[in-house]
Amino acid sequence: MVKSDDLRVKRTRKLISQAFFGLLRKKKFEKISIQEIADSAMINRATFYAHYADKQDLYDSLIDQFLASFTGILDEQNLVDGNNVHVKEIETVLSRFYEFVRDNPEIAQMITDRAHDQRLKNRFLEILSERYTELFEKLEVREKDVVVPNDFVISYISSILVGTLDWWVSTSTQMSARDFAHLIIKLISNGHLTVLGVNINREN
Repeated sequence: MVKSDDLRVKRTRKLISQAFFGLLRKKKFEKISIQEIADSAMINRATFYAHYADKQDLYDSLIDQFLASFTGILDEQNLVDGNNVHVKEIETVLSRFYEFVRDNPEIAQMITDRAHDQRLKNRFLEILSERYTELFEKLEVREKDVVVPNDFVISYISSILVGTLDWWVSTSTQMSARDFAHLIIKLISNGHLTVLGVNINREN
């Protein structure tokens, strides 16, 4: 059996993903068939199924790769100190994230495929819950002395990420990733977070 890290496997998966992205530029996910992907990648259907169970499995695999890059960009250190949020550090992280998305147009194609908005949001929820629950627990957001549930805070942040990502890749704005991140942080830190009683640290 061929090992998963074999060069032939990597080459074949690259051909499949490139074929998929090419088709996604022309039609919606639901309209793409396995045969079309195989023909475009110049492989047979059996080869496709040797790597992926179906096109949904292919899509999920590509999203997983994107989210792996997303978690690599995020740095949970020094973002939160007790109930203080260091917005400059978060702004830097977001800026790197949006730059990454803009520099990878294939990812943008999947993000703008609105049929999968909820799936992408759910993945953000899962990854934020798995990796950053401890961070949100340190934050301890309160409303009238009642601690706001972490799952609500994570869901809220995931919605912001998905919504801003969709706008970022769907428009031809000349705004830089840094300016876009600054705008988002400004809107959030001047409103939503302060309403929830979070202390905003604006120092470098």
